[in-house]
Amino acid sequence: MADSSSKSPAEATARTQAERSATSDKALLDAAIDLILERGIEKTTLQAIGARAGYSRGLATYRFGSKAGLFDAICKSISHRWIAYLTRGVADKHGIDARCAAIDAYVSFVSDAPRDTRVLHILLCAAAAPQSNFQETAKHVYERQREDVVAWVRQGIAEGSIRSDIDPRSESAKFVAFLSGITYLWLLDPAVIDFRKANEDFKAQLRIALAA
Repeated sequence: MADSSSKSPAEATARTQAERSATSDKALLDAAIDLILERGIEKTTLQAIGARAGYSRGLATYRFGSKAGLFDAICKSISHRWIAYLTRGVADKHGIDARCAAIDAYVSFVSDAPRDTRVLHILLCAAAAPQSNFQETAKHVYERQREDVVAWVRQGIAEGSIRSDIDPRSESAKFVAFLSGITYLWLLDPAVIDFRKANEDFKAQLRIALAA
């Protein structure tokens, strides 16, 4: 293992600067999430984010350029954490088993990170507004989800565990729509929906509807 003391002063300084930047970026994103949950998107300003994070009021503007750039960074950061759950949960599964494992992973993520889940849905819903500046980010998030489902369905058809008349792209849209919709309703009024049971029911319906 390389001895860190052998690094040149320039390398050590660059690493320290990178570490400080990573620390401040995380603080800014955390502050932004807190303020969005407290005040909503419109009343969350870059100046307030910098102040809440304990830095200068202009740092958030310097780092992210605009509110759209900041919200883009939040979506990507939370999505990255969700993908880690998904990757571990699905592993080498495919077909119906992969989709059920993805649902289990999603329920775990929502349970472990309800704050992130709520903010992500606030931002994704806001992206549908006509003048939203981060629609492309939202489109990419959903496209990535749909492409995963398409691959799982095609694998299931190829191995014979899913009916050959199933349309992978149609199934992917329905799958993503269910998870997004049930999460939205649950976040809106948790007392109305048993989130875990709804997802267990969905898994059971998938096995019945898709099995060859």
